[in-house]
Amino acid sequence: MTTVEFVTVHTTTDSAAEAERLASMAVAEQLAACVQVCQVTSYYRWQGETHQDPEYLLTLKTESSAIDRIKALFAAEHSYDEPEVIVQPIIDGSEAYLQWIRENTTSA
Repeated sequence: MTTVEFVTVHTTTDSAAEAERLASMAVAEQLAACVQVCQVTSYYRWQGETHQDPEYLLTLKTESSAIDRIKALFAAEHSYDEPEVIVQPIIDGSEAYLQWIRENTTSA
């Protein structure tokens, strides 16, 4: 398996305020170069029941080296008992945009 330098990390939350707070923290701490927040409707099963709820989807654009620190941020700051954390590789993109991600994400 080849190493992927860039990824998107997805999570959801149930309030605009929390989405804004998590997005701002991720960018301020240089865990992500950019976070997009979209309002969505989620259909899911939780604790044996089917739900349909409005949520906010956060998409963080970052380097793969930041994944563990993003998970730690969500573990400490996210209100859900089990927050969604899905990581998807960015296998290609414009070199200038990928360089911008690299410059605005710390790998420490």
